[in-house]
Amino acid sequence: MSHYNNDGREERIDKRVLRELIRIEREQKIKERDESLVKVKEEVFDYSTMLTLYKVMNSGYLAYLNGVVASGKESRVYWGVAEDGSNVAVKIYLVATAEFRHRLQYIVGDPRFKRVRRGIRNIVRLWARKEFKNLSRAYSNGVSVPKPIYVKENVLLMEFIGSSDGIPAPTLNHCTVGKEQYEQVIDNIIRLYKDARLVHADLSEFNIFLHNSRIVIFDFGSAVDVKHPNAHEFLLRDIRNVNRFFSKHGVEVHDINYLMGMIRDDGVRADS
Repeated sequence: MSHYNNDGREERIDKRVLRELIRIEREQKIKERDESLVKVKEEVFDYSTMLTLYKVMNSGYLAYLNGVVASGKESRVYWGVAEDGSNVAVKIYLVATAEFRHRLQYIVGDPRFKRVRRGIRNIVRLWARKEFKNLSRAYSNGVSVPKPIYVKENVLLMEFIGSSDGIPAPTLNHCTVGKEQYEQVIDNIIRLYKDARLVHADLSEFNIFLHNSRIVIFDFGSAVDVKHPNAHEFLLRDIRNVNRFFSKHGVEVHDINYLMGMIRDDGVRADS
């Protein structure tokens, strides 16, 4: 199968890649019969995405893909295996979805992304690059997040958080939690803000792993620079979500105003 790029040069998709994609899609279609889900899954591996995966595999970052480990409206996460045999998470952002149009509030106003090109495919590519940059900044500043590995177009590779046989770690909503886990989450929110200069902006029990007694925060596509005009509002929402979840499980939580003042070091109240 061949394709001509913008320079007129022929690019071929390795048969190995095509076989992998066809196998995975066939397995998923057997498991999920719902027509709407099947339609979305057929849209995951469009030609552009297949070509991107081919380039990622040729780059040496990925040897092959296994099945889906997480599925959402905007992306699919696959269990992949690197050339050295280590597990990697392969996040593929869907290019055929309108969901990303609602995500512009997390891009516009971020000083790192001053120019946003029109078109859903451009927004998806920017989102993938944004999540990679956010993960890189958080990881390098000691925040407990998956280690970012590589990004290409709408495909992001990062550390796989889970067991060696491809089973992802449970998220907090599936775990028994206590004060220790709460303090770990708060410590990471503080480090994210003060050291990485980021606000997650979409934090909840659904995007926090508990792996080997360690909190690992993920889904950083929405994260914004602290200079974003809505950073205060997003930070407040993150803290409220975390406090709500842990309070529901009987954990004594810190006062929101106390946390906001401590994190921002400016004494600004949550209700101001």
